[in-house]
Amino acid sequence: MLFHHCTIVGLGLLGGSLALDLRRLLPEMTITGVAHREETVTLAKALRHEGTPVFTDATCDITVVRDADLVILCTPVQTILAQMAQITPYLAPGTVVTDVGSTKRTIMNAATALPTGVFFIGGHPMAGSDRAGLTHARTGLFANATWAFCIPPGAEAVAQRLTALVELLGARPLLIDPETHDDLVAMTSHLPHVAAAALTNLVLGSAHGDAVLPFIAGGYRDCTRIAAANPAMWRDILLTNRDRVLVALGGLLDELELWRDAIRSGDAPHLEALLTTAHDRREKLNK
Repeated sequence: MLFHHCTIVGLGLLGGSLALDLRRLLPEMTITGVAHREETVTLAKALRHEGTPVFTDATCDITVVRDADLVILCTPVQTILAQMAQITPYLAPGTVVTDVGSTKRTIMNAATALPTGVFFIGGHPMAGSDRAGLTHARTGLFANATWAFCIPPGAEAVAQRLTALVELLGARPLLIDPETHDDLVAMTSHLPHVAAAALTNLVLGSAHGDAVLPFIAGGYRDCTRIAAANPAMWRDILLTNRDRVLVALGGLLDELELWRDAIRSGDAPHLEALLTTAHDRREKLNK
């Protein structure tokens, strides 16, 4: 077995879905869940996969990481940073620690303080939902998803075990450095979330009030779906990647100026060219 005892810290959508897949695929693995609230511990103890308990045990006591050979931190980024300090005294040599945080530079820097002999590998599965919490966990969440890994020097051998594990889940491992990772997700993930949230606040907070609701159809719902995601999680993401997000926001504002100028001036050829470029580039995602 790649790992014998996995402790998952944070039992929300990602942590719960990960546990479900591990129980489905590795029925002999010991899986311990760590939650912040007793209510979540109760839910975790009741969670089943085909009648089998998903978690071998669940608790609010984070010191149980002492028994694991794999620890996965599945909490918001700022919480991950705090938990790395909390678990440090309890990690045995040889333990592999990873995370699912959406930014990597701050986390990788913090990981340098972990004890000698403990291997930290930064992780980020490009999977999720606008729904949060253990009640929304499901099997197959990571199937066909890119799973980014930042591997520090000296951790290459254990990283092979971790990448093999996520391949078992159906994900596609991608090795990347933390700086490039944060650059790319600022554009592809963090900027779209800010745009969706801003569009939601603009339209649903307009002076028209509820009169706008009958005119909301698929296009608006598609554009703003992700604005329903966990606010605390996204607060941490944006603040721990703010320099890259600000660059991406600047690019969006420049792009919007082009659109405003074309519409204001009534420049039909320019407006059609902008729309055609967007159409053609979006079509490439379908190939």
